[in-house]
Amino acid sequence: MSKELNEKKFFIIKKHKFLGSVSYYIHSHKQFNLTDAVRNLLALDTLNEDRENDSYHLQEVNFSMVDKPLVLTDEVKEQQSEMPF
Repeated sequence: MSKELNEKKFFIIKKHKFLGSVSYYIHSHKQFNLTDAVRNLLALDTLNEDRENDSYHLQEVNFSMVDKPLVLTDEVKEQQSEMPF
């Protein structure tokens, strides 16, 4: 396996079908390298008893759409201070 491929990070996504609709969830908040992601994916698939409705998939973590971090403006900070909670 190439070093570059194993340096990428992946989320495990759970696909759940219920009453004709499909929902997707990030199975774990943790990011995995490819080796650990496949190992966990296989374990989840092995333990999965409801294969008709649940399946697991890998999704590469990709921050290419983010050019720079989001910075709160003064306007947003003022609005937050006015909130009652």
